[in-house]
Amino acid sequence: MTSSNPRAGDGSTAQASLDRGELNRLVSRNAFSSIGAKLLYLATRFFQPPIILAYVSLEEYGIWALCFILIGYLGMSAFGVSNVYIRYVAEYHARGETQRLSDLLSTGVTLISLLGILILAVLWFALPTLIEGFSVAPELRETAFVLVFGTAAVFMLELSWGAFAYVLTGLQRIVQQNRIWVLSYLLETLLVIVFLVAGLGVYGLLYAFAIRYLVSIAINVRLCFRALPGLRISPRRFNRADLALFYRYGAIVQLSGLLGMFLRSVEKLIAGLFINVQATGLFDVAQKFPVMATSIPSSMNAVFLPATSYMHAQARRDEILALYLRGARYINLVTGFLMGFMAAFAGPLMLAWLGPNPDYALAPFILACFTLPFQLNVLTGPASNIYRGMGIPARELLYPLSQLALVVLLVGSGFWLFGVGPVVIAVAVAAAMVLSALFYIAYTNRHLGLGQGRFIRGALLPGLWPYLTGLALYLAAQPWLATVADDRWGNALLVLVAGLLYCLIQGAILWRFQLEDDERAHLLAKVQGVLRRRADGRRHGQPGGASDDR
Repeated sequence: MTSSNPRAGDGSTAQASLDRGELNRLVSRNAFSSIGAKLLYLATRFFQPPIILAYVSLEEYGIWALCFILIGYLGMSAFGVSNVYIRYVAEYHARGETQRLSDLLSTGVTLISLLGILILAVLWFALPTLIEGFSVAPELRETAFVLVFGTAAVFMLELSWGAFAYVLTGLQRIVQQNRIWVLSYLLETLLVIVFLVAGLGVYGLLYAFAIRYLVSIAINVRLCFRALPGLRISPRRFNRADLALFYRYGAIVQLSGLLGMFLRSVEKLIAGLFINVQATGLFDVAQKFPVMATSIPSSMNAVFLPATSYMHAQARRDEILALYLRGARYINLVTGFLMGFMAAFAGPLMLAWLGPNPDYALAPFILACFTLPFQLNVLTGPASNIYRGMGIPARELLYPLSQLALVVLLVGSGFWLFGVGPVVIAVAVAAAMVLSALFYIAYTNRHLGLGQGRFIRGALLPGLWPYLTGLALYLAAQPWLATVADDRWGNALLVLVAGLLYCLIQGAILWRFQLEDDERAHLLAKVQGVLRRRADGRRHGQPGGASDDR
């Protein structure tokens, strides 16, 4: 694909084609930006649950967690749409086709807005039955209705007008989009604390959530129109040809996303339906650390879809394969580094975070149980985004379908053999996640022509080494563990010291034995570049230095 031809219809020229070096630098910059944004997000989410649980009950917190399970499924009604935006915005922008981009965006916003109105109308009548099905206490059912419907309304608004965030991603302005996201979740965190202290209770969480998305939508809209001066949005630009993209390509991605959303919360749903809403809250609290940790490396997956779409349009298959292997390796190295410590020190970590509360007695077991499954789930991300970028999203259905079959088989067998309980649910779902992820990765390697041994040595095994480091350090810390027992602050100090030692030891192992020479050189160049930009910025009176938001 060449991009020097003028685009017919609006007289602007197409974007210059990126060579391999430029594209690699853009992908790298976007990935580092995404990791930085997720690290800060992890810091804010680390402190939220203890603060929230100091002002609301575990049952109210369980209702709030239930809100995001239910609206997550609503979000999947537009999941395919977001991927259509990213893929085709990247393609149209590369060709300079702003008119087609305007038609695409107008069609998507109109479609999701109408769909959102329909979904909210159905939810209004169905919600009381759903709340009753989750065994919510009668005195909290009105609260549950307000929270679930309110979050759903905000979420549908974000899914329709949040399209402008996906446009920025398709333009590969991921650095810029990450800045908006950071601003929005920092604002939400501040408002949560303010509203809780003001006595608004669990409703304060809803108000903060709504304000966050109203602000981010407004900023994204403004930046998109600034980046694309010829952009026009109107229902009159609704295009049936673009609609076909949504129900062909988008429908397959949407089905995969819907299954994935269900499977990411299936243990909470099973716990809520077969036990009670408090069990849902227990799983949500116990999984908070691995969920937040995997959000850091999973943010790297955002760069695969637009980059793969660009390379696939130019038939650069060897570069796609290299991107897949390199991306999977880095994602697994980062995820393993985080999960190795959590798996080993789950008990002290949860004690330090929530205190010695008997309601959370099973939380350390659940946390440790889901570290490896969540890690492998993130590792499937590059494969799925490669398939989407190559225009063959149907292949990624293999992963959620195989996982769903295993969940049904293993959970059903567990209930039959051992009875209904959170331990059975945790073990069965975790095993299903591990087996299905390994199967899907092996299938993808075969499809792409990548040797299984090469992937195992280069990407899979390096991410498992940290578990050995964490286990060795945990065994060495046994005398200290015996002295702190249920002392919350003693466990906090232990976690802090052990965490620092783990980072030093595993960091040294990573640098000396796991990274290759070119990877070490690349990291050193990155650090030197950051320091150089900061120094230049200070000399010019700009603390952060200049940056490229492409």
